[in-house]
Amino acid sequence: MHVHLEAALRSEQAITDRFALDDLLTAYAVAIDTDQVTELTRLSTDDAVFDYQSSGGPRGSVADAQAWLESALSQVPVRAHLIVNRRFDIHEDTACVEAHFFNPMSLRVPGQKNEIWNPGGGYYFVGFRRTEKGWRISELVMLQTWRVAVGVHSTNGSGGHRGA
Repeated sequence: MHVHLEAALRSEQAITDRFALDDLLTAYAVAIDTDQVTELTRLSTDDAVFDYQSSGGPRGSVADAQAWLESALSQVPVRAHLIVNRRFDIHEDTACVEAHFFNPMSLRVPGQKNEIWNPGGGYYFVGFRRTEKGWRISELVMLQTWRVAVGVHSTNGSGGHRGA
């Protein structure tokens, strides 16, 4: 009986952890899409490493990631960052996920009135660590595997989702 209760509690904890990690990934995507990259500080461990080298960015600290994202995203007026097909590997106080991303976006081009529709995609490899404040991102590696310019359009957009 004791073994079954322990297994059930582990199972409940795994489900709770899975939802918490999924929420953390969603919070990351929303922070990027709504120009709130300062949220990365709250979502990450103090020693977290972010790697955006595959898209021309740095591999470095949260502060490095925030500075680069603020600059890079200033040229991306419309974006909707979707993180899908998540595969979690959860241990007691650490976890990792491999997830696909699809990033429909537009890009400002100097000297052009309209933006280029510039979707891309790839994978995120994210490490997590349980802290006294809950789960936090300890490492995030973005592996962009494709990006294409498919046309020019005009828009009145200003980032991703905007609350009322």
